Amino acid sequence: MATSDPTIKTTQAVDETGEGSSRILQTRGLTKRFGGLTAIDDVDFAVDAGELRCLIGPNGAGKSTFLKLLTGRHDPSAGAIYYNGAELTDLPPYKRIDRGISIKFQVPSVYPDLTVEENLRIPLQRVASKAEFEERTIETLEQFDLLEEIDTTAANLSHGQQQRLEIGMAMTLEPDLMLLDEPVAGLSVEETEEIAELLVELNDEDVAFIVIEHDIDFVASIADRVTVLHQGDIFTEGTIEDVRSDPEVKKIYLGEDH
Repeated sequence: MATSDPTIKTTQAVDETGEGSSRILQTRGLTKRFGGLTAIDDVDFAVDAGELRCLIGPNGAGKSTFLKLLTGRHDPSAGAIYYNGAELTDLPPYKRIDRGISIKFQVPSVYPDLTVEENLRIPLQRVASKAEFEERTIETLEQFDLLEEIDTTAANLSHGQQQRLEIGMAMTLEPDLMLLDEPVAGLSVEETEEIAELLVELNDEDVAFIVIEHDIDFVASIADRVTVLHQGDIFTEGTIEDVRSDPEVKKIYLGEDH
């Protein structure tokens, strides 16, 4: 369990993820209990700056709970979260956003009655002056292939376009770490390929990603490394080739017995 001494906490945060460390994020002993259920069990997890990490595992493995711990939507029962040289464990969600963490959950949470442009302006208000709004809006719409939909209400976008819009909204906050929960769920093959290309492009701009996903082909097309969660703990980590060839992973995740 994390120490209560703030000086030691700060020193450990700097040692784990500060200047001179390749890591942007490190959890130590991270645990979340809901009554008698342990959803996340003493997890040590690290992501390097600029890395694209995929997090996979069977339903109920604790993946979404883990992301909610990272963003402050859940308070941990034990453990610590270090990010960019600071401890985030007790920070509220908005302060984590200010420090450079953005998240997109599985179900798009765009504002359906607002236009695409109006949706983008909401997060832009946090980071851009009014004089920058138009230029930043156009740049984002072009990057996310939504310029032709600038005046379309979000409710009238396709599911894939809504996913791109929400990722675009999160990226306007200029995060160093982006968390995505099943970004291609319900998308067509073509839309899935478009999201894969987009994430690789954004990652090339030195944004680190943690992506929860069930689609192994999608994971294979984007991931630097893959972490497998099982029963709230890290079962294994490695390249997608390592994970795919592991017979134990096939049993717990792919449902195969050989």
